[in-house]
Amino acid sequence: MATSLTFFIALVCGIVGFSNAQMVTQCQCSDIEPCKAAYLNTIQPCMDQCQQHASAMGANYAQIKQCLMQHEPKLRATVACAEGMHSDACARGSPQMVPKRYPETLKIAALSEINKMLSKSGISGQAQSLLSVGKKIYGCVQSCMNKKAGNCEKKLKCGLSLPSDQVLVQHAKQCAIQSGFNTATAQQLCNCVAAAGVKQLAGICGKIQIS
Repeated sequence: MATSLTFFIALVCGIVGFSNAQMVTQCQCSDIEPCKAAYLNTIQPCMDQCQQHASAMGANYAQIKQCLMQHEPKLRATVACAEGMHSDACARGSPQMVPKRYPETLKIAALSEINKMLSKSGISGQAQSLLSVGKKIYGCVQSCMNKKAGNCEKKLKCGLSLPSDQVLVQHAKQCAIQSGFNTATAQQLCNCVAAAGVKQLAGICGKIQIS
């Protein structure tokens, strides 16, 4: 379960990663669209490149990938939903000045929300070792996505007009649930990954609650 969450966090951080001390020019929508598409297209190759972390848990990576890719439409729907909630993030006319954002602060907010969900489900202690692996996967995937996308968000040298990291995470969570990442889906995905050899998930999947 931690594996799938880290892929989503990496994707969101990559797209958003454009605190609040420095102001930058707002990105033009026409400039950001190719960059966003480049990030979305890196998901599968970066999963493949970072498979050693999943294999280190004794898992069959090919099976885990199949588990995750079954839900790719939901992931894309989540991203589209989040974009819809922040349709004015980029400029279609004259840009304004916006606070510079950092992916690291968004990652911290996202991991904090994940820890809250794990605590509510009563599996925080059991899931810590998996979360540790998840952080390694996140780092690997984010680095890979940045490179394969040509670090386009840094080259643009602009930013997006967005709410706080905490609000962004809540919006992403709402969109994920709306797109089908509910309790039943999370438990099904968890069981699928467990069957692929992630033995640490034993006794956890049935307790997961998404709310």
